[in-house]
Amino acid sequence: MNELDERQVVDYLEQNRDFLQKHPELLARLSIYDEPNGTTSLVKRQQSLLQNKNRELTDKLSHLIDNATNNEHIFKVFNQCHRLLLKTDTLEALQEKLTQTLCKGFNLLDCQLIPVNPDTHQTLLDQRFSVQTSFLGRLSQDEQMLLFQKTVGSVAVYLVGDKSTPTAILAFASSDETHYHPEQNSVFVLEFIQALDIKLSQL
Repeated sequence: MNELDERQVVDYLEQNRDFLQKHPELLARLSIYDEPNGTTSLVKRQQSLLQNKNRELTDKLSHLIDNATNNEHIFKVFNQCHRLLLKTDTLEALQEKLTQTLCKGFNLLDCQLIPVNPDTHQTLLDQRFSVQTSFLGRLSQDEQMLLFQKTVGSVAVYLVGDKSTPTAILAFASSDETHYHPEQNSVFVLEFIQALDIKLSQL
């Protein structure tokens, strides 16, 4: 059968989907060759395809549910942080309460809100923030000690304020080297940083 004839058969079956129901004797004789399993019936092959499709859909649904649950948790933690901005009057108190709330909420190794000192942080700013206002991934040992005074796995570090003249650094650290990576969505933390920038300008 040439390619044109095969196309005609496909078109005909698409337009007459009850054809095999009307001709069950043909269905009984049809088979499809499948290398791993030998010759299988059309019905079994259809069942296999449907089962595979169902597994794919189930996996996608599970992934969506996990994402939604994770986003809800992130939203709730940053809502707590927004309330802290309203209740806190000093930088020291804000640093302490943010560290407690974020470390507990996200099970982090450490979290630091650090006022920018050009003499201390300029090299870090030049190396990690020449293009973007955030860095997610792994830092050098010297950079880890500068921000956290300890060895950490992976980090998420954000500038607070204008990129050219930031007022502070908000840094998260996980013991897991793969926890933070450049592809992660930072929408919730970026919204919080805007509010944090306003709060810091008032302290």
